[in-house]
Amino acid sequence: MSATALPTLFDLPEPPARPGFGQSSGMTVLSYGLGADSTAILIEFLAHPERYGLAPDLSDLIVIHAVTGDEWPDSLDYVNRLVLPRLRQAGVRLVQVARAGRHDADGVVVLDDSRSPRRIFQSGPWRLSDELREAGTVPQIANGRRTCSIRFKGWCLDQWTENEFGTASYRRVIGYHYGELKRAEKDTRIQRQLNKDAGRTICEPFYPLILARQDRAAVERYVLERLGEPVKKSYCAQCGFSGVCASRGAHEERLRDHPYIAADVLRMEHVSMALNERSSLYGTDSLYRRLTEDGRNHRVLSAFEESLDQTPYAIYEVRRIYFAARTPDCREHHGRSCRSPKWWCRQPRTEQCRADHPAGDFAPWCSGPDGCRGEAAKGTAWRSVRTVWEGDRHTAERLVREFADEYRLPLRRGAMSGIQRAHYLPPGDTYPSAVGYAVAAPAGVRDKQRKHFEAAWTRHTGDDGPRWTPLRQLPPPEPRRPTGGKPLIRQAKTLGGVTLIV
Repeated sequence: MSATALPTLFDLPEPPARPGFGQSSGMTVLSYGLGADSTAILIEFLAHPERYGLAPDLSDLIVIHAVTGDEWPDSLDYVNRLVLPRLRQAGVRLVQVARAGRHDADGVVVLDDSRSPRRIFQSGPWRLSDELREAGTVPQIANGRRTCSIRFKGWCLDQWTENEFGTASYRRVIGYHYGELKRAEKDTRIQRQLNKDAGRTICEPFYPLILARQDRAAVERYVLERLGEPVKKSYCAQCGFSGVCASRGAHEERLRDHPYIAADVLRMEHVSMALNERSSLYGTDSLYRRLTEDGRNHRVLSAFEESLDQTPYAIYEVRRIYFAARTPDCREHHGRSCRSPKWWCRQPRTEQCRADHPAGDFAPWCSGPDGCRGEAAKGTAWRSVRTVWEGDRHTAERLVREFADEYRLPLRRGAMSGIQRAHYLPPGDTYPSAVGYAVAAPAGVRDKQRKHFEAAWTRHTGDDGPRWTPLRQLPPPEPRRPTGGKPLIRQAKTLGGVTLIV
């Protein structure tokens, strides 16, 4: 792309009008994810502020970055070397925020708030990986939503902007490119609903790349021409969407460049699959299996095996209850909450049942003979994880085999993970069902189960409590810590040039 063509890359219509009701702060907030899209927008804002309705001195622009704690080092280095000097020269305000702890009531910590930023922080007090390791899982998707992104990015940004602007509105800039129209449309719908519920305009979404019809390739060309180096992909090392954030080949090459980061991600996946065979990084496929297909990944796999040998190990007793899902009939006749369940609330009625026993005045009528009961579908699952032994890897794996021999338990090896489990209650083929086993995996998973798990376990299995004595009592339920509905913003302290974030 020639230098003369650059300005036309971002030719846009006039900026959207300010909100028709409520007070406006007159500020524009750019959510900066360190990647190509938001970097392109930032560079263009610096070069042509008036084109985007910004003040010539950019005094009405705030760049905010949510620190997850698991960004790639080369992405941080790229921004530190090539982007921050431009922010310092222009005097643009950069705010870096992170979760202050496990709970929302711990609030948000402001790691840096400066017009002369020197570095992008690598982590805050509570990293996404801390949360995943403690839970013994990998990033999750719930109802089509990336819960990790919501908790460690969106929530932090929302808390900070609410504290900064109060009831005044602002313009929110997100770097969706033209190939992400559906994501932008979804984001706009959600924000419009939030504005409607609040009775005011909280913020106005603004998508410069989409308005300019610039796809990912055009954005990357633009950044390369302006900064002189290909932009680094920005995503967490353990992201389950790494195949979307980068090609499989590019992602695996990055893992080879950072073998000990790769080993950490593999260990996280290993623990997750030990507790739940289906909980791999890619759902129906695992990162470990993918890496074993390529002989170039030997160094990564060796680092992973070395990390397993060196890390403390535990034997966990895992119990899981799979409930039957609510049927459409139950939802239709009992609404959101089923307080007086009938047999057809968990087992669907057969077509023959519907023909022989039509619905009554308020609900289907049928006593539930065998011919009327369909096969129940899988519903929610409750999990109990209790640590029953801690030590080294090889002893832990040997003890699991000895458990199986001593109690004559089937020793099952996971089809994808290859991890052995001593099952005393194998999984069933129908719902509700339950499963219980002992498994060896790296230590660090927090003992956890629901308040009424034991009662439900006994009701479904007839067993009273776990089979093995746990090493420690369950942590007491943490009392609810209300925030009064106001954002809790903490400022990191600096002592002798060192930022204290813990």
